[in-house]
Amino acid sequence: MNKIYLILFLILSAHSYTSAQLIINEVLYDPSNTALEGDANGDSIYSQTEDEFIEFVNTGITPLNVSGYQIIDDSANNTIVFTIPNGTIIPPNGALVIFGGGNPRGLFGGATVLADTGAGLNLNNSGEIILIKNALGQTILRFNSDELSNNPNESYTRSPDLTGNFVQHTVVNSRKFSPGTKLNGTPFITGFPKQITFKVDLSKQVQSIDSVFISGNFNSYCLSCTPLTDINNNRVFEASISSLLDTFYYQFVYKIENSYIEEGLVLSACTQEVNGKQMRFLKVGSDSILGAVCLAECMACKPELSLKGVTDFITPERGNSGKAIHLFADSTISNLSIYGLGVANNGGGTDGQEYRFPAISVLAGTHILLARDTSALLPYFGECKENFGLFLIDNLGIVNQNGNDAIELFRAGSAIETYGNVNEDGTGKTWEYTGAWAYKTNTGIWINGQINCTDSTETIYDSECIYPICADVKITQITVNSSSNTISTPAGTLSLSAQILPANAPNKSIVWSVDSPNIASINNNGILTAIANGVVVVKASSTDGSGVFGTKTITISGQSNAIQPAQDIIFSVHPNPAKDFIYITSSISPTAYVITDMLGSTKENASLQNREISLKELGSGIYFMDIYFGESLQRIKIIKH
Repeated sequence: MNKIYLILFLILSAHSYTSAQLIINEVLYDPSNTALEGDANGDSIYSQTEDEFIEFVNTGITPLNVSGYQIIDDSANNTIVFTIPNGTIIPPNGALVIFGGGNPRGLFGGATVLADTGAGLNLNNSGEIILIKNALGQTILRFNSDELSNNPNESYTRSPDLTGNFVQHTVVNSRKFSPGTKLNGTPFITGFPKQITFKVDLSKQVQSIDSVFISGNFNSYCLSCTPLTDINNNRVFEASISSLLDTFYYQFVYKIENSYIEEGLVLSACTQEVNGKQMRFLKVGSDSILGAVCLAECMACKPELSLKGVTDFITPERGNSGKAIHLFADSTISNLSIYGLGVANNGGGTDGQEYRFPAISVLAGTHILLARDTSALLPYFGECKENFGLFLIDNLGIVNQNGNDAIELFRAGSAIETYGNVNEDGTGKTWEYTGAWAYKTNTGIWINGQINCTDSTETIYDSECIYPICADVKITQITVNSSSNTISTPAGTLSLSAQILPANAPNKSIVWSVDSPNIASINNNGILTAIANGVVVVKASSTDGSGVFGTKTITISGQSNAIQPAQDIIFSVHPNPAKDFIYITSSISPTAYVITDMLGSTKENASLQNREISLKELGSGIYFMDIYFGESLQRIKIIKH
């Protein structure tokens, strides 16, 4: 196999660069074939072709865009052996390493690393002239390998770096190559320091953590050299470092008692393998404050809190008394202070986080209301206030939205959700809520009350735009009332009514029933009709899903208790056996029925509004059914399939 022999000397072309100059600092065209001694690309596989490399350095003071630059074999009819891909930029004093192939693994001093995915650089041992052309096709570098050793089994490198002549690597260093770094293994640097702030979010960790550190190529991977601090006491730890590096490989480490525990990162979009383990990978070119990332993840922690609504009610006290922000805890939050809010006034752009929640825990499913004036707002909500599990007062005056202002929710200092547009005044926009409200439904869709729909209202229930969470109020109490507790006239009637609380419950419909339909019957309007002497319990049941009901006991007298068999009444019951329904055909209308099992236990009893009886709630078997025709009854046996 032909091996790459590169560079006797470097001849700069006539194309000079004043702000960014490209040189070749090291080449490996004959990797050692002794075990893995020649594994320059670090992929644990020796290959004469894939482990070859050329190391370029930008010696200028500005970044150099080398997109489209070509490596050309001039001795093989100007064959293009590699084209540098778009987006490749070498920073000032930064390095670019191009391998012949493989899957390069390692730090390489933070250099930009590329690998040929085709046939490789594949250059001859001698008689090779290599040209480097820029994106315009101009030759900017030319080198020749003829005067170098044919079989060095190591790289040729400049000594000293950048300015010296090419010598075999082991002449100045025991290593056989140093792709991406200087001879002594230190990185090529950009030449100016950068302040980088790292943050890690441990709010979801249940362990009692003593301290947190960051370990990376900037501190020789020391586990405990760079501590982080929980500045806001919300379990978001941060540390700022000053470094000349552009490329960072790092991980977070936390300490429990005497043990240092590393993140345990897995291969993902934010990692690269370093020395057999996955490390966070980051390139930066200037001072940077990084957003908080969740421990062992690439992204910020999934939020447990979300915006649910924003109000600009016109309460009787007016002013700021109707302004509030409604939030919902999607899951349990151990420390609410990791969250904050901001109000972007009049479309002037974000003001960042202006309010920070207190350091308290909140259970999943809790509705939270942050208000300017709870003494005015809670009476305005009326019974609806029971839907909120936590009320907070904004003593800082941050909750000052005017119905045309966007609202931002922050987690660990980063905006995670916004209602409206921070860069526009909401007046006349679809999201405006002046004198009204905005509310996010359970499907995630925001809806709005009509502008100024709360004007001239004493409570939210006086408006024609009830705040949606208030429309979900359930019945809590039903009281059954009547003018008397007795009926004493034959077939007499008594009107009953139901008092429902709370008064603002939107669904006040009820269903009337009696426990003994052979004693009295009741219609849908609450009119009770006596049938026989005895005691009957009247029941009014809610239909809103609350399960609430009320009862009243009525004593029936003055009726004839001589219930006689209906011998003079012509009737039939069909089908029998039956499956779901049974029907009564008779010369007079039946008034009630009772179904008992073979042991005498009552299974169903009700007044009859028609001649159809449902058997769907009964299990298969044999039953007795008593059918009442006023003061007479008839018992028959029925079979349910």
